[in-house]
Formats: sequence, C-alpha cells, structure tokens
Amino acid sequence: MAKEIGSILVIAGIGLFFMIYSLQYNLGSLETPGEAVFPLLVAIAVIAMAGWLLFVNILAGRNQRPSEKEENNNNTNGTRKVVSLVVLNAFILWGMKFLGFFTSSFILVCLFCKLLGVKRWSQAIGVALGAVLGAYLIFSFWLQVSFPKGLFI
Repeated sequence: MAKEIGSILVIAGIGLFFMIYSLQYNLGSLETPGEAVFPLLVAIAVIAMAGWLLFVNILAGRNQRPSEKEENNNNTNGTRKVVSLVVLNAFILWGMKFLGFFTSSFILVCLFCKLLGVKRWSQAIGVALGAVLGAYLIFSFWLQVSFPKGLFI
C-alpha cells in the first residue's frame, strides 16, 4: 500500500509542478483562450485524479483483510494488461483514418475501461461518451481544432 501511495504522490507532484509552471503563461479569456489554458486544466485534472486515487487507496487499505492484501501483492496480470493496452492502442491508431478521431476514441476508451476492470458495459460506455463529448466540446467546438473525419463523426 505504501508503494501505491508513493506513486500517487509523485503523480500529484508532477501535476502541481505543471500547474505552477503553466501559470507563467497567458490564460487569455473565454473567447480567446491563451496557451496556458489546456496545460492548466490537464494539471488540475491530474491533481484531482491523484487525490481521488489516494482517497480510494486509503479506504481500500482499511477495508481489506490480511489475506486480500497478500493476494493483491501477488497480482501477475499487470504485465498482460499493459501489453493488451499497447496493442489495443496500436489497432485504434491504425483504424483512425477509417473511423475518425471521435469514433475511434470512443471505442478505445470503452475497451480500456473493460480491460482495466470496469464490470458493466453501461459504465464503460458512459465513461467513453463523457470523454468523447468533453473532447469534442473543448477542441472542436471551443478551440475549433479540426480532427480526422471518419465513419460516423
């Protein structure tokens, strides 16, 4: 458990560093965002996710029995998951020219969620819809960045 908490604190520290560093640049306004807006938002999101992971990790450590803690330390599926995620990412990047950015991103997030242990498909689809809708609103609608068009979008 101490190893996970240490990793989470390092991630939070990196997010804090980028948040402070991005404040050196122009934030701009809502109509014309400056170059610091996206790095600042990402840094805030990283810090928030690290805080959430720390909270969940501390709660999970309190609620586990000793035998469950030993099982979690002996987990050998980590390497298999990482390789699966890398292969999946390569296939999605290859298929992006056919499917387009948003469709392939939706599929990628859905499958990532399932590979990382989300139990129900409805949860994976909800997370993927939220991620794709958020990316569309921020980049296509607000910042007006063009993305590869594909099958559906």
